[in-house]
Amino acid sequence: MKKHKVRNIFLISAGSLLIAAALILTGYNLWDDYRASNAAAEVLHSMEELGVGQTQPSGGQEVPEYVWNPYMDMPAVTIDGYRYIGTVTILPLEVELPVMEEWDYTRMKIAPCRYSGSAYLNNLVICAHNYRSQFGRLDKLQKGDMVVFTDTVGNEFRYAVDQIETLAATAVEEMTSGNWDFTLFTCNYSGRARVTVRCSRIEEE
Repeated sequence: MKKHKVRNIFLISAGSLLIAAALILTGYNLWDDYRASNAAAEVLHSMEELGVGQTQPSGGQEVPEYVWNPYMDMPAVTIDGYRYIGTVTILPLEVELPVMEEWDYTRMKIAPCRYSGSAYLNNLVICAHNYRSQFGRLDKLQKGDMVVFTDTVGNEFRYAVDQIETLAATAVEEMTSGNWDFTLFTCNYSGRARVTVRCSRIEEE
């Protein structure tokens, strides 16, 4: 009888510890999302103060430089030691975020990052954490939804969502394969797969 009591006490204690651990993890995730949201907002504010993304006087040049030189590096601006190539706006989700020039896990704690490609070559891939304030709601997008990327000199690229797919976390080649003009991706909540949004560019008439 005593063994059963000890076993029950152990199970209750273990269950309480698991619940406490889950609450702590949830609290940390919410705080980390809040922190990332504030960090991205500060960068956007700095960009606005610097005039980043605003259309610049053409100086008599009607055609943007990237049109006749698509292999050029995307212009970047440095803010707090990090280089940014522009902003991404996901209209249906009411999300606007700065985009870093290069990616790693430290940078992604602040803002979405370029994974590969260029807007000028119609093969830009952007990755971000699955924070709700970043790419955590990508799976809510639908075909035809609009996404806009604006580079640091004010060139605007509009895209329509074509396809949403789930790729394995190890599917590196698949992420950059195909003829997609623009791709956004993030990990799902288990971290075992990547929610991937494929977009086609909307050509201006």
